[in-house]
Amino acid sequence: MKKYLSVLPPAIFLALPLMVPPASAAQPVKPVDVRSFDVGGVKTGMSVAQARAAMQKNFGVPAEKIKASESAPYQVATRITGSQQVMYLVYEDNGTRMQVTFEPRVPYDKSNPMAAALISYEIPWTKDNENAMKDAALKKYGPVSTGGMYPLWCDKPLPRTGMGCEPDSAKLEAASTKLEMSDPAWQNARIRYMDQQSATRPKI
Repeated sequence: MKKYLSVLPPAIFLALPLMVPPASAAQPVKPVDVRSFDVGGVKTGMSVAQARAAMQKNFGVPAEKIKASESAPYQVATRITGSQQVMYLVYEDNGTRMQVTFEPRVPYDKSNPMAAALISYEIPWTKDNENAMKDAALKKYGPVSTGGMYPLWCDKPLPRTGMGCEPDSAKLEAASTKLEMSDPAWQNARIRYMDQQSATRPKI
């Protein structure tokens, strides 16, 4: 190797550092307001009624096709609101599946107690379906926030690596034949509230 390097012109040696960027070089990132996005008409923060109506319109189905799962008496949603609440809305048809997961609003809102926090939409896998999902996502949502194997949008992309998002970032990812959009703000507010309820001063 040294023998071959010794015959390279000096100009090549000067150019080598420019040809190989350092591993630590920052990659370009693009913050995106994911909270303004929708998946199948459903946005994070929507009420149960709003999400159900959007799913019905998107799939062209009656209300009974959207299945609801309520919280159990011991679960957090029931404890915060004082009554059982819809935690999931699910639509399924021939391998297509959409699920909206809800979190209790904090502070509690009696007229609108639950908020959509996680939305997933999936179609059966084939290579053509995978390509179609990626193309449709890029067309609808525009330029991605960061590099990576799958298209990813978020409001707080990691600035140094250009790969991934901050843990508290709202994000949307198109992976294979699945779209998943989440806003951790709802879950984080619920966790803080429950921690406050459990706070106790030691008496020792």
